Amino acid sequence: MGKSYAVELDNFANTYEWAHKQDAASLGRLKHFLARWHGEHVRIVGSGGSYSAAVAAALFREIAHQSPTTPLTPIEFVSSLNRLASHSLLLSAEGKNKDVLAAAQASAQADISCAAVTLTASNPLVDFAVSNKSLRTFSYPMDWGKDGYLATNSLIGTVLIIYRMFFGEKRFSESLAHLFSQPRLTKRRNELAIFPSVEEAKRRGILLIYSAQAKPFAVDFESKAAESGLVSVQITDLRQFAHGRHLQLAVRQQPPFVICVYSETDSALAREITSHLPDRNFHEIKIDGISDQDVCVAGLVDAMYLIEAFAKDADYDPGQPDVPEFGRRIHAIDIRKVSAAPQPAKQDILELAARRKMGGVKSNLVSPLVKEAAERYWGKITRTKFKAIVFDFDGTLCRTENRYEGMPASIVDLICPLVSQGLVFAIATGRGDSLRDSLLQSFPSEMHSSIVVGYYSGAYIRSLDQPFEKPVANPEFEELWNWLNCSPYADLLKPLDSLVRGGQFSLRIPDAQRSARLRSAIGAWLYEKRKSSWRVFSSGHSIDVLDGVTSKRKVVSEIARKYGLQEDTQILRLGDSGHEEGNDFELLDQGLSLSCDKVSANLAACWNFGPAGNKQADVTSWYLQSITSQQNLFEIDERTLLLKIFEQVPTA
Repeated sequence: MGKSYAVELDNFANTYEWAHKQDAASLGRLKHFLARWHGEHVRIVGSGGSYSAAVAAALFREIAHQSPTTPLTPIEFVSSLNRLASHSLLLSAEGKNKDVLAAAQASAQADISCAAVTLTASNPLVDFAVSNKSLRTFSYPMDWGKDGYLATNSLIGTVLIIYRMFFGEKRFSESLAHLFSQPRLTKRRNELAIFPSVEEAKRRGILLIYSAQAKPFAVDFESKAAESGLVSVQITDLRQFAHGRHLQLAVRQQPPFVICVYSETDSALAREITSHLPDRNFHEIKIDGISDQDVCVAGLVDAMYLIEAFAKDADYDPGQPDVPEFGRRIHAIDIRKVSAAPQPAKQDILELAARRKMGGVKSNLVSPLVKEAAERYWGKITRTKFKAIVFDFDGTLCRTENRYEGMPASIVDLICPLVSQGLVFAIATGRGDSLRDSLLQSFPSEMHSSIVVGYYSGAYIRSLDQPFEKPVANPEFEELWNWLNCSPYADLLKPLDSLVRGGQFSLRIPDAQRSARLRSAIGAWLYEKRKSSWRVFSSGHSIDVLDGVTSKRKVVSEIARKYGLQEDTQILRLGDSGHEEGNDFELLDQGLSLSCDKVSANLAACWNFGPAGNKQADVTSWYLQSITSQQNLFEIDERTLLLKIFEQVPTA
């Protein structure tokens, strides 16, 4: 038995307070993770009531990231994977919706980056993420228990969490505090309860025409009206209505009852259209708010209040209906069992690696040349014995969104035994003393002298036990700083001495589109200034310009010199940004190298043999678990690696 719908609507103010109290650090991790997709297409997936949340979240992301975003139902998402391979964000309050679980599994099989937001800490979606590693989950436990039959507070709570994450604390408080004040909610609820034509609208059905800003209202009202069985609803925007959908008002003996929903921004167009309606008995609803995101939130609240008006004289509570048995059986269908995925074989792993080399193309487009190169490199990487590993840090030894939380204990626990067995362990990173402090805490003191770190992309190389001193900045970067200060990117600058460390000049840029443009602009400037030995690279959070003597390869050379090793055959290199623009490109573009995420076009290096859907430190973990040793020689054991990969066959 569900909850009373009216009682659920009483709790909106409390749900706002709940969202306001959620841990800022946890929201920051979600924000940092989603920032990696900035500028790229993302699909946001929701089922049932969560689809309304997906519509809102897609709108918020397009506003905040200026990036294309599409809300989809799970079955739309799964069916689209044979033609699109963009990132996905799943929304599921309780994390147990079978269709959303199917979307998580399909996302992993398609090898695309996927995250999920849930409102419970323990659920099947979280379990899938723990066991499979292809999914990132961000949980914000709701304190009101589950909703009734219709999604109410879980829907509002999800939307508020995502609003706060995208638009920040200040906007969340200033824009939404009044909207969710109890006096304002009570007043609005009473206003929407006055609907004199309820019975007529139920008898005729509703044609809901909505303005652009009012789409979330329309989507949620139609969903709840249909799910509760209260009234049949068609929805169309103001101008789609103009393209023929008005004809039914003239030719049907009992035309639908018109409700027009709009915001202040669109009020002139809405009133111009309704002034031409043949039947003056229609209903108008004006949603509060000016900005798209605020009208969206206000509209979702209004839609739920309007449903209450239609339920007032019904002989059942829409929050506690008697669900028919056939409906329960249909809801219980698990589409994963209807279309089970085949178990992978070694050839599937090689094909996946080849697809990654070709930019994620579909299987039928994989070049035989690239597939053969994958097989050759697989043989090389599983037969070559090495004595050292040089790792990137951010995204390789930790997830990018957790970069300021240090190396996870699970990775440390894999590295320490290898170091004890004689493996030479080194890090090549763009970071500096903040990382050193973290590493000192992560590893036992007796290992500090044997761990070599190349800070600032190899500009400053020291063992972990050595004192840290800020390297002398290359004064030639002042010319670059002066040029940037007179460019459209001047707002990104800080004082020169805070941006330059040795031969590395770094700028933090959260906007991926702007980062790409700036990288191109700096590349053109370097060409114009004939600085042919300088390079510019990017990562998910920064742009690094390196002078002619600075490179992560210097860390490899230092390890080779110090321990008498061959750079190309005895030192394994691991990073996550091996693509041509990435800050691990030089590290991974030669020698014995593996990527745990992005790869270059070089068929002789920088391959990613990680499990489908897995990224970054999770792939590093599979590589480390596959390393065996004998007499201070180490190798990636083919059988162990395959077993680890097959353990990750996506099953949700």
